[in-house]
Amino acid sequence: MKKKYFLNLVALALLFSYQAFSQVDVTFRVDMSAESVSADGVHITGTINDWNTSSTTLTQEGSTDIYSVTVQLDQGWHRYKFLNGNAWGTDESAGYPCAPSNGDRFLYVNDSGMSITLESVPFNGCNSSGTGFEVTFNVDMSSEASISGDGVHMAGWHTDWNPSVLSLPDVNGDIHSATLRLPTPSDYPITFEYKYLNGNGWGTEETPESESTCSTVTGTNRIVTVNNSGDNIYNVFNGCDYSLNTEEFNENAFEFVYNPNQRVLNFYGEGSHGSMDNVSVFDVKGQLVKSVPSSKDITSLSIDFQTYSDGLYFVRLTSNSGQVVKKILVY
Repeated sequence: MKKKYFLNLVALALLFSYQAFSQVDVTFRVDMSAESVSADGVHITGTINDWNTSSTTLTQEGSTDIYSVTVQLDQGWHRYKFLNGNAWGTDESAGYPCAPSNGDRFLYVNDSGMSITLESVPFNGCNSSGTGFEVTFNVDMSSEASISGDGVHMAGWHTDWNPSVLSLPDVNGDIHSATLRLPTPSDYPITFEYKYLNGNGWGTEETPESESTCSTVTGTNRIVTVNNSGDNIYNVFNGCDYSLNTEEFNENAFEFVYNPNQRVLNFYGEGSHGSMDNVSVFDVKGQLVKSVPSSKDITSLSIDFQTYSDGLYFVRLTSNSGQVVKKILVY
């Protein structure tokens, strides 16, 4: 009898420890300063509550415009939206880079067991660059005979394997890139499982090299853990990975400073890279919006954004020794 009682206690303790480890407290926060808050309150819906629009209410933090709620979540990927109310029709429509085109925000809970407080995000918007966790995915499409008119897309657990909601703009002809910004802390590792598509539907997806030749491939999917915010992932469509040429054209040897008052981007260099053969600016859809073909030294280069809309842009610098792509948030 004592032995059975002891075994039951052990089983109960193991069950309790497993449950305690498998779920963590995650605090969601939204800034409602640009909204007239509904009398029905602020809510959150998503995979965190079976997309119920009224079951999870956020509470105002003191007299601020920030509303928050703490939810226990399992490890893995979650999708969600905030609502200024408690029914469909009051939900927000966030976008790139913190949500794909369907407006579902994404969140990854890792296996560290750590409770996390997410960055506050504006209702209908994204937390500012430099906050949260950013990662840029780059895929070299040069092996493809042509690029689909539907564009290059990325599907994975973060998009619920939807093949059409996350596009990667063409930033230099062969390289397509997209920067994702999650509200998790900048030192909170995130694991992605994904693949690229030369189109926006199944049947156009890649089959990357086998895991025996590519360490970031398992089965037919890519799996990578990103440990630091600001990291870049460099993949080859249907292949493995590629490396940037940093010997001849070192992107760390220069920097840029954006002046929001003048809406001008200025470049500063250490030493000389020679002349710039071309400087091109692309919007998030991959469309060329500005080209500077003159041979300017990088130390005297500036780009005027006064006539351009607020948003994320990609600046590509090309010289006789290589090329580098930088991203800039114009506001």
